[in-house]
Amino acid sequence: MKDNLSERTRRIALSAVFCALAFLVTLIPAPKVQGFLSFDIKDAVIATVSLLLGPSVAASLSLAVPFLEFVTSGTTGLIGLFMDVISTASFSVTASLIYKYRKTLGGAVLSLSAAALLQVAMMLLANILLTPLYMEVPRDAVLRMLVPTLLPFNLVKSVFNASLVMLLYKPISEALRRARFLRSRAEEGGAYRFGGKSLLVFLLSLLVVILMVLLLFLVLGASWGGAA
Repeated sequence: MKDNLSERTRRIALSAVFCALAFLVTLIPAPKVQGFLSFDIKDAVIATVSLLLGPSVAASLSLAVPFLEFVTSGTTGLIGLFMDVISTASFSVTASLIYKYRKTLGGAVLSLSAAALLQVAMMLLANILLTPLYMEVPRDAVLRMLVPTLLPFNLVKSVFNASLVMLLYKPISEALRRARFLRSRAEEGGAYRFGGKSLLVFLLSLLVVILMVLLLFLVLGASWGGAA
């Protein structure tokens, strides 16, 4: 990238690239639980660039990507779109907002942990309020699904995406810095370096990703075809 390229232009370019990547991820067939709970990873893509560029980008992509999915390949209607925005925004905006003020390894872990917990809470609330309208079933039927299905699914999905961000963030940020798309660590105010602790967190995150995949298929009974 040319040295005279403005920071604003770089931010717009990166936002557009990651928006396209997150949208492309939504086109890949995803595992489903109970035939209607889709396990996608676009939140990890959006959260990764959000940690790099901040809450404003997180909010923008949390609206743009679900809308693109809605107008192209979406099958869940306006209710599904609304729930998708809530899910993505609660994860990405929360993570980027906390990390903006704590750009350390501990800050990254804290921000993603808080984001995962908030996303689970928001999706359970959305499931209680909106899923009966979407599925056209009594609310009691949804409430009976909370503990055996909805809670574990949302928890596994959120923890998986948070761990995936921990795997992706450092390699992507370092590559973008070398390409001069991002400012140096000193200019950013101390984004964490990849040292011994970072390696340990990386390995633990990888183990968590593997564990979540096993739980998804072996415990929750997910399938690529979406069959219950």
